[in-house]
Amino acid sequence: MTDAVYRTKAQAVFFLLGAVLVGGALGFTANRTMGRREPMPDHQSSRAQLADRLSLDPEQRRMLDSVLDARNERMKALLQPVRPQLDSIRFAARAVIRGRLNAEQRVKWDRVLVEMGSDSARSDGR
Repeated sequence: MTDAVYRTKAQAVFFLLGAVLVGGALGFTANRTMGRREPMPDHQSSRAQLADRLSLDPEQRRMLDSVLDARNERMKALLQPVRPQLDSIRFAARAVIRGRLNAEQRVKWDRVLVEMGSDSARSDGR
């Protein structure tokens, strides 16, 4: 066999390994999320809870918001170039998982994806 064949096989193995790892992480996250009795807090309520726990005054609360907003923007900018690749890996893993479920399980799976967030309904193998 040629180097190209070995390289192609290695890429396929790495892709499958990545899909399994992402699927496992997704399953773990879904399990943790579905086990919660209360909805996940949004960023604002999380910030407010943190500020309350720290007994921050109004100026400190503004500082906290400013620092966290700047951090989020920097992280968003850093991830922007690789976001399509991350999405591709996520959607491929979802397609593999969905393909191994029966009809009833697929309905539940689709519901889990909708509950997980707005980007979940996009291109997940349907």
